[in-house]
Amino acid sequence: MGKTFEALEKAEKEFQKINGELAVSSEEKQWFTSASPPEVQVVSCKVVDLKTRLITRYSGQTVKIVLITATAAGSGASTTAVSLATDLAKDARLKVLLVDANMRTPGLYKIFKTETAGGVYDLLNKNNGNLLKLKKVGPGELYLFPSGVSRPVDDHHFSSDLFENFIQRVRKSFDYVILDSAPISIYPDSQAICSKVDGVILVIEAGITRRQVALRAKKELEAAGAKILGVVLNRRKYYIPKWIYTRL
Repeated sequence: MGKTFEALEKAEKEFQKINGELAVSSEEKQWFTSASPPEVQVVSCKVVDLKTRLITRYSGQTVKIVLITATAAGSGASTTAVSLATDLAKDARLKVLLVDANMRTPGLYKIFKTETAGGVYDLLNKNNGNLLKLKKVGPGELYLFPSGVSRPVDDHHFSSDLFENFIQRVRKSFDYVILDSAPISIYPDSQAICSKVDGVILVIEAGITRRQVALRAKKELEAAGAKILGVVLNRRKYYIPKWIYTRL
């Protein structure tokens, strides 16, 4: 057993040296669509590297406004949105706006410990229009536009010209705008938003999200006019050294 472990350890070090990268213990994995759909390219990396792949893969293209949605509640869409926005602002030193477009179950105000008033709901309902504020939450130039006061939501809110005008305004003011939206399998919000943004990242949960559910969500988004940038496979667990998966 000891010799087997030593052999595995030695092989892993050689693999790392050849590929010039360190194996990571992250439980996340990203799947990015290739430049020529419908082929799919599988890329394994830390979730914090999502920013690098977004910037490099779509350099030269107009991909500034990105929608993050999930197939179900609790799959990690909000965590992914916060991580991506934070990394873009902190590491890439870009001016980034994080929008809590999940008015069904908003949660970003809890993460950043700020108020919800003066947010998306107020914008779409023309309530307190003069009180709309983008809150600087750091690090760097990271701003938050909260969900707004929690009230019953109209399914057609995001189809309004008010939201379209908002998107056009923030496009001119920020390097990236990351929107966190409600689960696509439960509410129609993401379908209404996806045609107004430059791309969509779908979050699914490893071991929980069924393949049919993920494929249906992808088709629904594409039917609504979405450009699928990729899929984040969240909470992926590695029961053997991660580098071995690349050879299976």
